[in-house]
Amino acid sequence: MDLVISQRSDKPIYTQIYEQIARQIMTGKLAAGEKLLPIRTVALNLRISVIPVKQAWEQLEREGFISTAAGRGTFVSNLEHKELSDIRVSSAESAMLNAINDCLSMGVSKDEILSIVNKHLSNEK
Repeated sequence: MDLVISQRSDKPIYTQIYEQIARQIMTGKLAAGEKLLPIRTVALNLRISVIPVKQAWEQLEREGFISTAAGRGTFVSNLEHKELSDIRVSSAESAMLNAINDCLSMGVSKDEILSIVNKHLSNEK
């Protein structure tokens, strides 16, 4: 589990942790059944309070990414392929909506946004 925290980010630390772990689970970097480090260990490694790590773990658990077994630890949930696909699409949709809203607030037109998206998608191999 690779985590990098930026003190300069606009995002709260717990959100940074949540997003990085969720992405690692969605991409398969963290596999189903894999045991996560204890909250205190993660906090010590990142040199932060346990509070944001605990908040991230709680959100990950609420959303089904991880599960905690009392006395055993916290593990990556065994999500079905469709569940992971649905989560990826939902996450992508949310990211795109934020980007679209940012563009619109800067005065970029719908046609210009579509042109930008098409340009970048046509560069994909």
